[in-house]
Amino acid sequence: MSIQSQAPPALSLPQRYLASILLRLRRLINRSVAGMLANREKAAMQFAKGCGGTTASDGSTVRDTHHHQRI
Repeated sequence: MSIQSQAPPALSLPQRYLASILLRLRRLINRSVAGMLANREKAAMQFAKGCGGTTASDGSTVRDTHHHQRI
């Protein structure tokens, strides 16, 4: 006796419509998150360029100085 695999039944029209809407929503969210991450990475690179590891006379970095000014 041979084992035959059966394909799942085809989706109905409303199910296909819902699946397409969910797929579009997923793509929109993915694009939005990717854009947000790209903007954060760009901002981090600009911040790193601006700070550049410069140190003050007491050996603290510029970032430390800005942090202490806010506190």
